[in-house]
Amino acid sequence: MEKERVARFLFIAVVVLTMIGTIWHSYSFASRPDLNDYIGDEVWYVPASRNLLHRLGVDVYYLHNGTYGVNVIFANKSAEIKNLGMTDWIAAINDARYRLEYREFPGVYYEIPVENYEDFLKKLKSSLPAGSYDVIPGFRYPDADNIQNYLNTEHPFLGKDLIMLSMLLLGDRPIAWRIPGIIEFALIELMAVLATYRISRSYLASLITLLFVALDPTLQATAITAMLDIHVAFFVSLFVLAVVYERRVLSAVSLGLAGATKLSGAFGWPILLWKSLKSENSFIRFFSKVVIIPGIAFLIPELPAIKVLGFKSWLNEFLGSFRWHLSYKGGHPYACPFWGWFINYRPFPFHFNPNVFVSTDPVLLMGMVVMILALPWLYKRKPDVSGPFFIFWSMVGFFAIHYYLGGRTQLSFYATVLVPPAAVSMGVFLNELIRWDAFRESLNFYRAKLLVVASFIWKKFKPSEDSGQE
Repeated sequence: MEKERVARFLFIAVVVLTMIGTIWHSYSFASRPDLNDYIGDEVWYVPASRNLLHRLGVDVYYLHNGTYGVNVIFANKSAEIKNLGMTDWIAAINDARYRLEYREFPGVYYEIPVENYEDFLKKLKSSLPAGSYDVIPGFRYPDADNIQNYLNTEHPFLGKDLIMLSMLLLGDRPIAWRIPGIIEFALIELMAVLATYRISRSYLASLITLLFVALDPTLQATAITAMLDIHVAFFVSLFVLAVVYERRVLSAVSLGLAGATKLSGAFGWPILLWKSLKSENSFIRFFSKVVIIPGIAFLIPELPAIKVLGFKSWLNEFLGSFRWHLSYKGGHPYACPFWGWFINYRPFPFHFNPNVFVSTDPVLLMGMVVMILALPWLYKRKPDVSGPFFIFWSMVGFFAIHYYLGGRTQLSFYATVLVPPAAVSMGVFLNELIRWDAFRESLNFYRAKLLVVASFIWKKFKPSEDSGQE
């Protein structure tokens, strides 16, 4: 009993220390001064989050060296030509510390001392014609065409909701955008460990899973980048955990939330369908579990966007996104079809110097291919492993359908959602596959032989009893 307590304590300590180390390392890297700007596809998701908040009437702030960042967006190019000089003059008399004029859209960014900020806004209001400009406080925009109006309606909004929440709580700055993903990375580790232990009842299997998750290069890169994929992986992890623990309602909710982050998050839906067919005798309860509850969980995070766009426009944008996802978007130098993820073909670069590349783990993903051959044997020993195993292959199957229907511009970071179910499956698989009795017997053999060798050496070189006597 005492031995079990010690083992449990050490196991919990390793998991907790790994989670703390994950947060510390990810935060330290994501907050580097040379990453204090947009990286990867943050150039789309972060401005969309800022724009959605602004349209809701909520402004966020970027505080930097005693100044507030502020974007002055002109109604059109003509308004910019007429009003930019006056705007620059107002910024100058308010001691603007930094100025950036955008080239791809009519606007300019300033950093105004905090004590002068209100005066700057008042002078703009009294000097520029109403309707000729808009003020959007916060971090500067990437210089891209129409980015000041972009809402990223190609994807659902839960991931952007989380970025918006971080902006509200922590300010509109790069490290704040990334903190939700950093925390979620550590929570993915925890959920994967809990799911593995539930299936295997083995600390070792759970630690194998933890190792796969903590060292996964896909999660490491997406966790420090304010995109959607780490958030999808988080809700997919919750779905895996709920399926393993046979929590039907939580399974339905988590699947809906995963889909509300990115549509690929719902690719595990056939497993929810199969589990509900097996467990529910009432059609109403069955339909609720597979359609109504996931649908409600999907819709609730969309409410901010529905409020801004109106339900009809939001619905049109949502339905239109399917056409966009299934369309060919031209050649991409880092395009990587779903089968390429299994061999880490074409890692996707988020940033150069420091390098942040989304690489996949071929050992983990190819291990899932090998596991197909051993599944009947493994299922007899640990039947609950079928949940995460089939979630993984259901998602791969839908990515294959997506590819063959026309969505051929697939990228390596799409594989982020595959890591949680794969890590849980492989933790259980490897623990069962490796025969630890063989290691124990081999170690006993080596120990016995070592004793024989040590005894021989001792006898060979032991001083004789009459040594030193003449």
